Amino acid sequence: MAKNTRDLILRDRLQFDVDGSGDTDLVYGRVDLSDFVNVVKREGMAIKEIRFQVRAPNQPNGVFEPLLVNGASGPTLSAFSALKIFATTTAYENASDVGIASPDVISVLEMTTSLIEGSQADRTFQNQWVLFGTPDLHPDGYNVVSDLLIGVAAHFMGTHAGDTLEVDVMIIGEPVKLNEADMTEMLTQAQDL
Repeated sequence: MAKNTRDLILRDRLQFDVDGSGDTDLVYGRVDLSDFVNVVKREGMAIKEIRFQVRAPNQPNGVFEPLLVNGASGPTLSAFSALKIFATTTAYENASDVGIASPDVISVLEMTTSLIEGSQADRTFQNQWVLFGTPDLHPDGYNVVSDLLIGVAAHFMGTHAGDTLEVDVMIIGEPVKLNEADMTEMLTQAQDL
């Protein structure tokens, strides 16, 4: 929910395809902020919070199955599945380069499933969902003067192999006037890449 009277809530939905092996090479969706940012007028948006919801439109009620590994095949198996979703103002070539210390990364969500080796009857799964949100990485908000990129990459998500999935994005931000120091800092961050 909005925290201040000037806060705006923006919503978008992005789709991505999972191939037959359960993989998705890094793809990006763009959240258009052009109505709120203008470099010439020094108008930006302080991003305060970003929320992600993964959806599976082909599943009952559109609910995403969080058990990413398909454990039904083979007599014994050990596997690791991963889904990474992140918000940034810089396009990275590999999802493996994106973490909480990466420049211009605003929020990172990692979902993993580990299948511990065992017979069909005694397999165990471990699911983990870790969100490094904007309040964690940028407590005062993250000023942007461009669109936001939402990156998605998946590895070995057998449960969703061949599916088209969706990511719903909710952004809470406040329009801000940027001073010279803010503009210089953004320029410096861009040159650090």
